[in-house]
Amino acid sequence: MGFDDSDNMYLSVPDKKAPREPSSEFTDTSKYPEARGGIEDVIADLDGDNDSAFDYGFSRKKAGAASHSNAGGISGVKRTRLRIILGVLAGLLGIFVGVVCFGLWYKDYLLSKITYETTASNAVITIVNEEGNTVALTDVTESTQYEIIQDEPIKNFLLIGIDSRYKSYNSSGTGDRSDVIVVMSVDSNKGTIKLLSIARDSYAYFPGYSNPHKINAAMSYGGPDLLQATVESCLRIKIDGYAYVNFSHMANIIDAVGGVYVNMTSGEKNVANKYIREMNPNAALIDSTGNGTWLNGIQAVGYARVRYVGNGDYERMERQIEVLRSVMKQYMSLSATGKLAAMDDVLAAVVTNIDKADIEKYALDFLPSLQNAEMQYLQLPIEGCYNCGMYGDEWSMRCNWNAFIPYVQEYFYGETCDFDEVKIPNHAPSLSNCDTDIPLDHLIH
Repeated sequence: MGFDDSDNMYLSVPDKKAPREPSSEFTDTSKYPEARGGIEDVIADLDGDNDSAFDYGFSRKKAGAASHSNAGGISGVKRTRLRIILGVLAGLLGIFVGVVCFGLWYKDYLLSKITYETTASNAVITIVNEEGNTVALTDVTESTQYEIIQDEPIKNFLLIGIDSRYKSYNSSGTGDRSDVIVVMSVDSNKGTIKLLSIARDSYAYFPGYSNPHKINAAMSYGGPDLLQATVESCLRIKIDGYAYVNFSHMANIIDAVGGVYVNMTSGEKNVANKYIREMNPNAALIDSTGNGTWLNGIQAVGYARVRYVGNGDYERMERQIEVLRSVMKQYMSLSATGKLAAMDDVLAAVVTNIDKADIEKYALDFLPSLQNAEMQYLQLPIEGCYNCGMYGDEWSMRCNWNAFIPYVQEYFYGETCDFDEVKIPNHAPSLSNCDTDIPLDHLIH
């Protein structure tokens, strides 16, 4: 039986001139050794021994093509993984840089809230003396024979609380009397803060003035610069800068940390409520007493102003320090973001001549890092080293500053040294009549 042409019209006859290329489906896999279980081994053989490719039915051309195709696949996977890793790292780096930049910006923002009373390094600080003449403060500040104790990690800052209710008040600080005079000594190595409170009615000599006055009047006569020079002269210490806060702003600071806790008596409550009514007739009055009484900002300011309860100026200073300590404790209890938010209100209320770098170091870095919110406290004048009463037409405290200086040296620096004697006002006790044998530990609160 034969085939005619019509039967063959759909048959495909291979072109004899085309090379025969076996398909992989006809590869005899039984020829693979057992160790050649994967494409990697095959490719290795193809790269290393081209003759073996013909054992598997591949031409040299196809073997090369297979090798390059697979190598390209492995390289592509690696490139994809690398892109992913680099993308993640770039994202993390971006977040880190963003956080750092925000932190630096926010620090600058906080520092910009402060009112700075800066002077050029070569500028001359002047005051108006008792004759009404403008003089350089350095020209009227007495020179001393003995060097003042200085310890690099220890910085002393003068904290001043002023009251804008005085008729002579102005925003520069002059014409105003300071209700709160506190030296804050910060030891950045030991991480400690020590407070030294000076009674505002203590009599002292001011640079440029021949007669003594209540120390709080230095703010009125020559502003914070004269008050700082007076404290330095009376205590023979170096003050590294001052910061003052108006009582009208102190309430905002206290509210920023969530209020304070004090030990309130009924007598203190009654007087404090009178001050609160003066400041704001619509403000909530204090309605509780006892230890742990919570006060908001305006209530705490009223409490700190109480004077005519107990031992006059002494107990008022104790109330002021009590409020200040509680502010510190409340601040330390805040979260990191809470501290930053509180610092926003705190710094906005401050006027200072402290260098911006030191503000950043102590207010934004040192203070939030403290592990212990407790602050030691020493009060001046020291019992047995002053007389008080009506002298002339005013009540005052006549102090022997020379009796205080060794205590202050030991309190701040842990040592004492020789110093130039300070001129003391009339009616102050002589040094021999002062009780200077009281151990310092008995005086620290």
